[in-house]
Amino acid sequence: MNKMMRYEFNQNQRSFWIALLVVGLLQAIPAAASKSYLESVKKKMQEERLENYSENLTTFEGWVSGQPFTFFLLLLGFFSLSWAIGSIVKERDRHTVEFLFTLPYSRTSIYWAKWLAHIYQVIVIAVVSTGIVLLIGRFIGMLNAPLAVTNVMLAGLLTSLAFMGIGFALSPWLNSERGALSIGIGIVSIMFLLNIISSLNDSFMWMAKANLFNLFDAAAISEGEGLPITSVFGALGLLAAGSCAGWAGIVQRDL
Repeated sequence: MNKMMRYEFNQNQRSFWIALLVVGLLQAIPAAASKSYLESVKKKMQEERLENYSENLTTFEGWVSGQPFTFFLLLLGFFSLSWAIGSIVKERDRHTVEFLFTLPYSRTSIYWAKWLAHIYQVIVIAVVSTGIVLLIGRFIGMLNAPLAVTNVMLAGLLTSLAFMGIGFALSPWLNSERGALSIGIGIVSIMFLLNIISSLNDSFMWMAKANLFNLFDAAAISEGEGLPITSVFGALGLLAAGSCAGWAGIVQRDL
């Protein structure tokens, strides 16, 4: 299992470092710019004597639950789904599947080693990104509720794991790595687009019901409400169901 995990790490090393750099930067830059933005918004609201404004507009925690959270979920979801959906496809497309599945390892052990490797990489990126946001928030003196920020980022991680469940379920049944990548980009992009459309008008709210971008209410979590149990179990349930479906597919299919 350890050897197979190292094999997968080596195959995915370049993509992992790119993902870590991109996601980390796109969390660090907004967090660093949050102080001036929040202070200007609060000053404007005070000048206009708006007393009943949402705290999400004037707190660091609320800022994190807005666009930074959306970017975090969009990027981490894309990388998570792409890695999961390409886990088996790339072996077939690169013509290494004949070598890999003639090694003295069962298909089950190979599949779950790949699964563990990708889960580990996604968690590392999420932990590093969370640490960056917390450190910057503390450094600029805007961080008031570290637990709320951590829960917001954890919501992003759980949603990304749900995306991985979809990818693992599809991986054994695809033949082209490029095609699998296109499907992964398409799934995340369509859900993101539907999420935007659903917020434009109440008549489009039905688009948000089966959308993973709406699995957690980041704004409510940033106010200290915590992670809803139903959403947590929903994300983990989708990961578990998709992972088991992928395992069943790789065991049954003639590779």
